[in-house]
Amino acid sequence: MKKNHPNHTDETTLWIAFKKGDVRAFEQLYNRYFEVLANYGYRLSTDKQQLEDAIQDVFVDVWRRRQHLADVESVKFYLFRALRHQVIRNTRNDLLETSEDINDFLDFLVAFSSEQQSIEQETQVNQTQAVAKAISQLSQRQQEAINLRFYHGMSLDQMTQLMGLSKQSVSNLLFKAYSVLRLTIKGIQPLILLFFQLSRLIN
Repeated sequence: MKKNHPNHTDETTLWIAFKKGDVRAFEQLYNRYFEVLANYGYRLSTDKQQLEDAIQDVFVDVWRRRQHLADVESVKFYLFRALRHQVIRNTRNDLLETSEDINDFLDFLVAFSSEQQSIEQETQVNQTQAVAKAISQLSQRQQEAINLRFYHGMSLDQMTQLMGLSKQSVSNLLFKAYSVLRLTIKGIQPLILLFFQLSRLIN
C-alpha cells in the first residue's frame, strides 16, 4: 500500500516535520523558499552561480543538522540569516544591488500608492525611472535596509539580527535613505510620503 505524505502548509508544522526527517517537508521548504532566498541573495552577490551554490549549501547544511535545530518563529528569517552567513563565507564580497531588485521594490511602492496608479503611463514611467536612479545612489546598507523592511516585510528586530546592527543603526539607515530620496526626488511626493509613513511604523 502506497504511503500518503501529508501536505504541510503551515510554516511551523512544516519546520517541525522537516526536523523529524520528513523528506516531503524538506522538499516543500526548498520549493517554497528557493526563489525568495534568491531574490534576497542578489543583495549579497551578483554572481548567479555562486548565489545558487550558497542556497544549495544552506539547504544541505540544515538537512544535515536538522535534528539539532531549534524551533524558529520565522523560517524565512532563519533561512535569510543562514544565506547571508553562507554567502559571506563563500565569497567575502560586498553587498550589491541589481536593477531587477530595484524594479521589484519600486513595484511594491507603486502598488501601495493609489495616486501613482491613476497617473498616466508615461508620467509613471518617468517617475519610476527617477526613483530607481535615486535608490541606486543610496549606500548598499541603505538599499538592503529598505529591501528587508518594505519588500520582505521584516521587523526591526529581525533586521538588526540579520544585518548585525543595533536598532538605532537600522533606524538611522532607513531615515537617512528617506532623507536622500526626499532631496533627490522633489516631484514625486506621494511615493516619498508613503516611504516616510511606512518607515515610521517600524516596531
